[in-house]
Amino acid sequence: MSPVWRCTKCGRKFAKTNQAHSCDVFPLAKHFRNKPLAQALFLHLKGRIKNTIGPVKIESLPCCIHFVSSYTFGAVWAMKNGIRMDFRLARSIKSKRFWKTVHMSPHRHLYYVEVRDKKEIDSELLGWLKESYHLHG
Repeated sequence: MSPVWRCTKCGRKFAKTNQAHSCDVFPLAKHFRNKPLAQALFLHLKGRIKNTIGPVKIESLPCCIHFVSSYTFGAVWAMKNGIRMDFRLARSIKSKRFWKTVHMSPHRHLYYVEVRDKKEIDSELLGWLKESYHLHG
């Protein structure tokens, strides 16, 4: 699905015309202030996505950090002891790794994972992110 609308104020691209969003610019570094572990995990995750899944754009918003391919396929929140992230899939899956799941519609499920160590950014997590990355492709 190609973006069909670009916000004239912030330049972000969306699949839906006049998509509700925030145009606020938020420096990426502010998310990681006094959170060195979160920053290290984020950079490791971003590198693994680029190297194993595909190109990724980072959008730093006041609420969180978005991972964007042709659309937002995941988000990250910096915490003192790691990162929390979400991603969407077209199917329901069960895992003890999820601290929260949301059934959004018959074919959209939102999953939340907390990562506290680089070892947790493994093939299973990257597989789910790859699926999310290509969900609209």
